[in-house]
Amino acid sequence: MREKLQNVRVWLLDHESAIMAICGMIIIGFLCYIFGWFSGAQLAEQPITVYRTTQDPVVIEQPSEEQKNALRPEDCVYVGSTKGTKYYTPDCSYATKIDPENLRCFRSDQDAIDKGYTKSTSCGT
Repeated sequence: MREKLQNVRVWLLDHESAIMAICGMIIIGFLCYIFGWFSGAQLAEQPITVYRTTQDPVVIEQPSEEQKNALRPEDCVYVGSTKGTKYYTPDCSYATKIDPENLRCFRSDQDAIDKGYTKSTSCGT
């Protein structure tokens, strides 16, 4: 038994620096864990504040080429409203009541039909 204890003692003395390094890393890791846990506990106690703006963001959209070219009824062969499904000639009384921001220009009957509009039976069209 003494011989075994002597062998263990010799092994411990031979590997003393490696054993100390491993023990040091274990202690450092444990301390980091404890400090992290305490820091997290302190953060959890503080209320979270969310700041919001009081205004909605302003979105600026560039008009498409069709919108740039279709702002006036007299420049279009046919016109319609973005809120409706009928299209008219620009001189039709219904066409003159369309708000400029809702105005849609068509270059032909087929152009209007392709975009889901139907020809109005009012105004002699």
